Order: sequence, then structure tokens, then C-alpha cells
Amino acid sequence: MPKLLRILLLCSLIPIVSNAQKAPKRELRGAWVASYFGIDWPNKTQTPAQQRAAFIALADHHKATGINVLYVQMRSQCDALYPSSIEPWSNDLTGTQGVPPSTPWDPMAFAIEECHKRGMEFHAWLNPYRAVGNTNNLPNFAASHVAKQHPEWLLTQGTLQVLDPGLPQVRDHIMSVVEDIVKRYDVDGIHFDDYFYPPSAPAGTTPYNDDATFAAYPRGFTVKADWRRDNVNLLIQRVYDSVRTIKPWVKFGVSPSGIYRNSTDPNIGTPTTGLQHYSVLFADTRRWLQEGWVDYIMPQVYWWIGQPGANYAAIVPWWNNQAAGRHIYIGMAGYKVFDDANDNWKKDSTQIPRQVRMNRDSLYPNIYGQSIYNTTSLRNNKNRFRDSLRLVFYNKPALQPAMPWRDNVAPSAPVSLNAAQGTDSVLLSWTNTAGTDEMNRARQFVIYRSTSPYIDTTTADNILAITTGSETSFTDKNIVANTTYYYAVTALDRYHNESGLTNLSANLAPDIICPGAQELNGNADCTASLPDYRQLALVNDTTGITITQLPAPGALVAHNDLVRLIATNLGGRSDTCTFAVHLRDTVPPQIAGLGTSPSLIAIPNNKMVPVTVNYTVSDCSPVTSVITVTSNEPVYGAPDWEVVDGHTVKLRAQRLPLGNGRVYTITVTGTDSAGHVSTASTNVLVPGSKPWTHSDGLTVTALPNPTFTQFALLMRSTDALPISINVYGSNGQLVESRSGITPNSTLYIGNGYEGGIYYIEIIQGTKRQILRVIKIKH
Repeated sequence: MPKLLRILLLCSLIPIVSNAQKAPKRELRGAWVASYFGIDWPNKTQTPAQQRAAFIALADHHKATGINVLYVQMRSQCDALYPSSIEPWSNDLTGTQGVPPSTPWDPMAFAIEECHKRGMEFHAWLNPYRAVGNTNNLPNFAASHVAKQHPEWLLTQGTLQVLDPGLPQVRDHIMSVVEDIVKRYDVDGIHFDDYFYPPSAPAGTTPYNDDATFAAYPRGFTVKADWRRDNVNLLIQRVYDSVRTIKPWVKFGVSPSGIYRNSTDPNIGTPTTGLQHYSVLFADTRRWLQEGWVDYIMPQVYWWIGQPGANYAAIVPWWNNQAAGRHIYIGMAGYKVFDDANDNWKKDSTQIPRQVRMNRDSLYPNIYGQSIYNTTSLRNNKNRFRDSLRLVFYNKPALQPAMPWRDNVAPSAPVSLNAAQGTDSVLLSWTNTAGTDEMNRARQFVIYRSTSPYIDTTTADNILAITTGSETSFTDKNIVANTTYYYAVTALDRYHNESGLTNLSANLAPDIICPGAQELNGNADCTASLPDYRQLALVNDTTGITITQLPAPGALVAHNDLVRLIATNLGGRSDTCTFAVHLRDTVPPQIAGLGTSPSLIAIPNNKMVPVTVNYTVSDCSPVTSVITVTSNEPVYGAPDWEVVDGHTVKLRAQRLPLGNGRVYTITVTGTDSAGHVSTASTNVLVPGSKPWTHSDGLTVTALPNPTFTQFALLMRSTDALPISINVYGSNGQLVESRSGITPNSTLYIGNGYEGGIYYIEIIQGTKRQILRVIKIKH
């Protein structure tokens, strides 16, 4: 009999939601598609085109429900729902066994492609032993059918005929079918149902007789029941070994009837009174698990919770305890919902939801999912149990359970994830780094989404979607405006091993608002050390946000420089704002290089002499410079000076006859925009006949004076600062300059001078002295 899928009833969503569990991240969610006598598909009265359209509609329906595996019946009674050189075309496809479709096509290849397009696995469901479901139909069987080619291979009980499991030829024949399918088709699994040895013969029916086979092939057994179980064991072990040898990624499992053995001893079986497949069908499923001959067992627990003699709530826990490191999936009776005479199925809309919750209970960690028998019951949605699956239990995508005993190496993680915000959607794209090797390639990708940058990938909560194939893009159309989503992607291989995460990517950048212009105290060089302003920024969501400041804190900035703050979320998106830094001017203007040309007016002819005032002013803000002139001698009559502009004055070449010279003091006053004031002064001398000094401890004597040759300058000073001299001619022009002269030393000058009057300016720091000397012309 077929299997069943995990269903949830939704007659009332309120109790389902209130008692809802978290959906598991990994869960098998299957459905059986029965072809035997057209139970689900195909309809043999339809054309091939109609049959294809019907399967597409069926696959779409299951995909919308949340199903991730379809078990499609490809061999129901030693026939083929696909082109085969071993067994005839199925009557369930064309209406006549052995007759091919009117238009050539391959239903299995088509169904595989359609399942894979939707991200669902395709498992070829095969009845291993059933040969003739009803011997009344045997005259209509194809001549090539095994029942007509090898009637000696059959066991008959009533109108049922099955292949004799004890015959080596039968095992060889079944293996040829399995190996042919695995080699030619991209199936994800081979699936056997519950037909092994025939069940107990009904009253009035002659039991099948396999005495001759037992006698011919005893293999050392003396107890026929043990021998029969071993016959089935040999096939199961052989199928498993062959499948994983041909294609290591193809799974193999069996869906037996739900009761292993009836017993109040859990070491033997379950507290039930139903058909025991161990002793009646001779299927030792517990041993298959223990020996590792199957990847999963999917018992058909087609009973309600609390049912006397076959209580779902007693059978499922027992199967959980038999896993032996393999998977247990539960077959569920969707076909009984609302159609069973018992009110527990007909009226109790919570039956399937409660069963699913039990399958998911943490008490049963070896129950990895469920499958619903059959497809038609899901499509009919009796008591809305399909809605409860779709809207509640399967509303989040699920990865299939991994099988580490087959393969536990994850594919390489994808890279370069990018999330591009559109008008009403987000387009994701990434780069696949996995290779093309079938065991390690990326078959699908899991897309995670969260409004937090810390995406928990251990649960299904943040799974947005699982791609249908190896495509490297996805459009998220379910977004809320002005919401930042964080995305990450992983890769899945054929065994659903999951890679590590890509980089996080976000659809929106954070919003950052900078503070207004900031003021700092400027240094003398018109710069300031930049503080850390990041804490002054306003960000719409600070979770996982990194704020960068450019220039960095501690960098030197000038007046009106711009500072940029960049807010970057963990998804790589960033927003920028800027503000200006204004430097307060805290330093007075710096007046440098103040001097005049000429700095000495030798001829007192009472004329106004132009004097250039040389200086530079530096400041962190605009400066207004003003020149003022004063004199050490009184002024009589007309002004003795005139300020022409910021760098030029006119001074009168005049002095008192009895004085030692007139000193004009030229002062430059600089005032910046902050109101800070600096002054600097220099002197212009109109020398008299006596030496002029402003030396305070500096005494310089020129000997001889006058001289025919040179002057010896005897320099005496109480200060250790070096001395410099400037020699001017009688017209005030500079003749010679020297610097770095050691104090309390003698310096010789004038050897090459022309005859005439000279003025020697001696400077030591702020001390100044002027000597008038005469060079006598030879």
C-alpha cells in the first residue's frame, strides 16, 4: 500500500497556531503519487499532453503545500511507467499493458525534470514483488510480462500473485530493474513500499506455497520464517549496495506497514494487535536499520491517536527508538481524513495536526519528517488538512535531513553576495564557488533573511527560500518599505550538507545624521587635532553599525575642513554625512621679518625719503595691518613722516644739530578677526656726528677712525648672543653684512672701501649701536 504525507488539519486555525511548535530547519515533507489503477496520476484516458499537464498541476500543488519530496510510483506490478527493455509499458499509462504512449515520451524523465524545477526531490517508488494485482486481469497482460514469461517465479494467494522472494532469479530480475533506473535517470532515491510476501490468506483462500523454493534454496535454514526474512534481507542489502555504488548520492528506503511486531515488550514490538510485517510479510525492518541496509524506514502509521490496537501515539515513539543512526519518517493517512467511517478521522479536524506535532516533538529526535498518502487526499483538502500544512506547519521552507553516513562534506560556501534594492523588491545575486563534481556541487542554495544583522541559521525562522536549483540569484518580493533586511546564502549538495555562510548583505544602508559645524581652538600653525565625533552621530538603527570618521580622530585639520562620518551595517551598506570644522583663532598674528630699506638715512637734507617697510604677517584668520611712525626728537613745522601704504613710508632726512641722531620708530600693528593684536617695531636712523647707541651692555669701538686702510671693531658685550653688522654708505645703501660674530672679539672691515663716510650698524639680539666712521681716500 502507498504511503502518506505529513498533514495538518486546519478546520480551526486558532488552536493550531496557539499550540504551534517552531518549524524544524530540516524536515522531510513528502507525498506519494500513486499510479496503480490511476489513484493519483496518470489518467490512462488522457493524451500524453494532458498527462504532462496534469503532472505539472500536481507538482505545482505540492510545491505550494510545502512538499519537498515526491514518491512517484513507477512500477506497480512488474510493469514500467517509463520506456524499459526489461518490463512492459504500464496499463496505468496507456490503458493496455505493453502498448507505448501514442506520442513517444518518457513519463519518468518528465516527472524528474518537473520535480527538480520546483526544488523537490524525485524518488522512484517501486513495488518490488507484486506481479499481478488481480489474476482476473492476467489475460490482458502483455506477452513480455514476467507472469507470462516466468510463471514459475510466482507465488499465488487468492487473486494476488507476487514474485517468489526465495528465488535467486527473482532477486536478479528486480536488481536489473533497479540498476536500470539508477543508471539511466537522475533519480534522488529508490523507494520500496510494503509489498513483500503476501499477507495472511483470507478465509476460503489457499495460502501461497513456497515449499519447493525452500527445498531448492535452503541456505542452511531449517525454520521457514527465518528463511523467508533472509530472502528479503538479501534483496534489501543488495539494492542498497548497488544503488550507492552506481550513484552514491541516490538514497534507498522502504515504507513498510506500520507495525513491526505486536508485543507489550518494547524490545520486541509495539502494544498493538494489527498486521505484523516481521512475521506476516517477513520484512525484518529493524534489522535493516541496525545493519545499515537502508537510509530510512517510513512506517505507514495509518491510525489515529488513541486508536485501540494500533495507537499512533504508541507506535511512533517505538519507531523513534529503532533508528540505529538512520532516519525514521512517518507515513500518514491523509486518505482517511473525512472518508473513514470512524469519527476520529471523519469529524476530528485536529488529528493530522496533532500527529505532525508529535512527529516534531523533541522527545523523538530520530523522527525526521513525514509523508502523506496520497496525492489525491491532499488535493481534495478534506477538513482543510492540506491548508493546515501549507499555512501553519509548512509555511517556512525546510532543508531535507542530511545523511552523514553517506556524505558529510559540505560544498564550498558561495561568495560575493549582493542585495540590490528595487522599487518593491530586493534582487540578490551571489557567486557559486562549488565545483562540478556530483558529490560536492551546489545543487541548491538557502537564502536567509533577518531584520537583525545576527542571522541565526540553526532554525528555520530566518529561512526565506531555498532555490529550486543551482541558480545564483533570487528576488525577494515580500518586503516592507523602509525596512533594512540582512541576507546570507549557503549552498546545499545532493545530500543536503550545508556550506558556511556568504558575506552578509543588506538591501538598505543605515541613515546617519551628522552634528552641525563644530568649533575647535586652532594652534599657531592654524590647525587643530580632530576629536572623535562618532558618538555625536545619529543613526536610525545602531545594531551592528560601524561608524568610521574621516579624517580619523587625532588628525590635524584646518579651518573649514570637512569631516565625514560613514555608517556601515554588517550587510556592507553604508551612508555618509559631512560637517565642517571651524577653528577658533586663539593666537595673535605673527609678524616676521620686519626691516626697512633703507634703515639709515645718512644725509640730513630735510627731504622726504621713501622707505620700504618689509614684513610678513601670518594668522589663522584675516589680519588688518597698520603702520605708525614715531620719532625720538620733537617735530617742528611740517610733518616729518607720512604713511603711504602698508609697506611704504616717507621719512624726513632731518636731525637736531646738537643731537646724536634722529631715530624713527616704525611700528607694525596686526589685528586679526578674533581681535588678537600683535606689534613689531624697527628703527630708521638719521645719524648725527656722535655714535648712537641703544645697546645696554654692548660697546663697539672702531679704531682707527678715520683710517687709511681698515677699521678694527672692538666688540665688548655682557651677552653671549652672536653679533651681526651692517655697513651703510653715506647714501644709506647697504655696503656689507656679516653675522655670527663672537662677542668680545675684534673684527676687521673696510680694507676695500672707497674713501668716504660709512655707518656701521651693530646688532646683538635687541641691542643696537651705530658708529660713524671715515675712510680716508689715498
